[in-house]
Amino acid sequence: MTPQFLYKIVTVGSSAVGKTSLILRYTTGKFREYYTPTLGADFSIKTMQFDQSKVKLQIWDLGSQDFLEAVRSGYYQGARGIIYMYDVARPETMEELWHWKKEADKHVKGAINLVVGNKTDLVSERQVTPKDGEKFAKRFLADYHETSVKLNDGVDDTFTTIAKKIVGKVG
Repeated sequence: MTPQFLYKIVTVGSSAVGKTSLILRYTTGKFREYYTPTLGADFSIKTMQFDQSKVKLQIWDLGSQDFLEAVRSGYYQGARGIIYMYDVARPETMEELWHWKKEADKHVKGAINLVVGNKTDLVSERQVTPKDGEKFAKRFLADYHETSVKLNDGVDDTFTTIAKKIVGKVG
């Protein structure tokens, strides 16, 4: 069956919050223990089915280094969804999402926003509670999800949620 929809999703957030790992886990099922920064951008494709819809997602992983801002600007074009990711053990990465939203808003209008708190497996290091994450996402005008990419918890649900919201909005 050919996909009925093709949607571009962009993932953004500070360095080492798990953007690349999220995409890798979702598209291949694999988890990478080591950190390697994304330079520029990379993308993966995954086809999913829900309800009566078959959707192909083009998932972009944008490098987070400041010097890449000019390069990143072109990769936002055509995005229907943006995943804003932070690390629940590093609260500053949640606050830094305001910078990412400001950047994304310059290049994309009307995208579905999803805030994702990652690394929930770091229970003893956790500094941002689920309630704090939900309050932040509400101020951000976005839905909220939590994941542990390492444990593969919440990963599929994250992409299903954003895909369903996009299909519901743009068809």
